[in-house]
Amino acid sequence: MAEVRTLTATGEYRMGDNYTKTDAKRLALLDAKRLALEQVGTYLEGVTEVKNLRVTKDEIRSYTAGIVEVVEQASRTMLEGETTLVRVDVTVKVDTAVVMKQLGELRKNELAKEELLRARAEADLLRKELEEKNKQLVALTGGAAEAAVQQRQQVLAKADANELLARTWQLPAGTKDDIVTKTTNPTAEERAKYRVMLEEALRLDPDNPWVHFKLGHLYHSEGNLDAAIREYRTTIRLKPDADRPHLALARALIAQGKKQQGAEEMYAYLMLAEKKPANKPLIERTDRKLRDYERRGIQPTRRPLPASR
Repeated sequence: MAEVRTLTATGEYRMGDNYTKTDAKRLALLDAKRLALEQVGTYLEGVTEVKNLRVTKDEIRSYTAGIVEVVEQASRTMLEGETTLVRVDVTVKVDTAVVMKQLGELRKNELAKEELLRARAEADLLRKELEEKNKQLVALTGGAAEAAVQQRQQVLAKADANELLARTWQLPAGTKDDIVTKTTNPTAEERAKYRVMLEEALRLDPDNPWVHFKLGHLYHSEGNLDAAIREYRTTIRLKPDADRPHLALARALIAQGKKQQGAEEMYAYLMLAEKKPANKPLIERTDRKLRDYERRGIQPTRRPLPASR
């Protein structure tokens, strides 16, 4: 039976000499969100319906950032001895019926699973980077401290952008065609929600390739192929060894009637794609379309490509 449970968590941060209350609050909020998502993961691991889906513990931990929203409730500042302590309270509402539906969607959506696993790995890396920056700041003064503070703020911005990005996993990879055969076009309300999140993520982290990739999907789903192609090309420039952006670019170019350029990008995808079972259907459909093009005289240039993963 479905149930709705509200979980709470409190994050805290002790301010040092090189901290502002704003930065300390952001660090405490990041800590609170991490603790809340860990609670969600632990709770879901014990839900019978989730167990029946045979989702691994690591997958549950990765997916929680995309399927639930952590909401800040209150913050407060206090003194503990001579140290200023900032605490932030958050809540997260877990509706098992909604979670089950979204986990079911994820099981069928390899691209979304990749995105959420990548977002979790990025969150872990950024958390470690923040820990290192905070350790460095303890011993720094003057200009060196100011530079380190700016670097930490950039890492915090990247962490915020990564969180927003994780919440856009349901945005489909453009429109349906003979390569991506199953997709649901988002409603105008859903597109508006994704646009707000992605534009804010881009403001926070302008060189994040995956934000540009998802913006490409958004434009693609709207039929704005010129904008989609621009974003896909930006993704490839920022992340040349990634396979999926090449395929997305191929599909947008083909939709514009640019078959030769589309063939080039399909070839790039096939050369870069990781040959794992989950990718097999997509690889086979792409290979089949490329071979059909070659039979009609549309031959991709066998240009050098970045090393495959």
